Amino acid sequence: MENVLGSLGEAVVLTDPCGRVLFVNAAAEELTGWPESQLCGRPVAEAFAASPVVADLVSRTLTSLQRQACGETMLQLGQGRSLPVRISCSPVWSRAGAIEGTALVFHDLTYQHKLEQTVRRTETLARLGGVVAGLAHEIKNPLGGIRGAAQLLADRYGHDPEIREYTSIMIRETDRLARLVEQLLVLGAPAQPKMELVNIHRVLHDVLRLCHLQLEEKRIASVLEIDPSLPDLRADADQLTQLFLNLIHNACEAMEEGGRLTIVTRMETDYHIVKGSGAGKFVRVEIADTGPGFSPAALEHAFEPFFTLKSKGSGLGLAICQRIVATLGGDIHLGNRKPRGALVTVYLPVDGRR
Repeated sequence: MENVLGSLGEAVVLTDPCGRVLFVNAAAEELTGWPESQLCGRPVAEAFAASPVVADLVSRTLTSLQRQACGETMLQLGQGRSLPVRISCSPVWSRAGAIEGTALVFHDLTYQHKLEQTVRRTETLARLGGVVAGLAHEIKNPLGGIRGAAQLLADRYGHDPEIREYTSIMIRETDRLARLVEQLLVLGAPAQPKMELVNIHRVLHDVLRLCHLQLEEKRIASVLEIDPSLPDLRADADQLTQLFLNLIHNACEAMEEGGRLTIVTRMETDYHIVKGSGAGKFVRVEIADTGPGFSPAALEHAFEPFFTLKSKGSGLGLAICQRIVATLGGDIHLGNRKPRGALVTVYLPVDGRR
């Protein structure tokens, strides 16, 4: 029986009739982060002391001799770690019909939540795209007129320092608004990708060349650790360029002078975007910096349109990145490195959109 339970994808914990842990399968070890040796022999109430609902389920199951379950709850794992789970507890019977203990099954809802968030975000962006597409031309045309008038004033009366200062501000701000409109268009209604074979390393080298001045100004060292055996991707080269340009620009902005930008490429041969979905071959690109890292608020909300902690940020950069990655059938994660620094990991399917 233990061999069967050990191969299951769901986290399973077996107890004896007294509620002591007898067995923990590999999935449960992975879910909790606790080795079997740390749990076996301990009362459930002690092993899962931070989540009393677990011991309560075992107690009710042993009392009623019937399956018990709880809806979604947060499984507290200590050191600030918690996971959304559904838990069920069933009686385990011997062949003679005697109660031998219970079987706890933990269903991890993390990936389900992630999928639901992605769907909600996509729906929000789709609605936003409809509004933006209708207003974009109405906004861009007057902006073009304002910029043209400001440029004309600068050409004719630029000898006056005050006029030159004000027209410079007008031109700069209309350009900024025009870029914002373009970002909204990309976010709300991205172009269909033109799928072709793309060398990811060529794209990254091109992006680093585009960021050369920004890197040089802050004396940021760039390190590219590539896997030369990586195959070409079926993707849109322009969208990949925009994606990595945004990510590297963000990393450079986050660092002080003398920072270090590290880009690593690797192959993932068995990656699941959503747990339970088909695995596939993905190219993994990691972009790490030596800045302060992501705040807890940024880790939670960074992909939401207009969320920003920067005084001059539009809050669209990472939302656009997530949109591009989703359009290409990939995945993107944010995290922090020790002792400091942010880490962005992008997964791109080798065979194109899945």
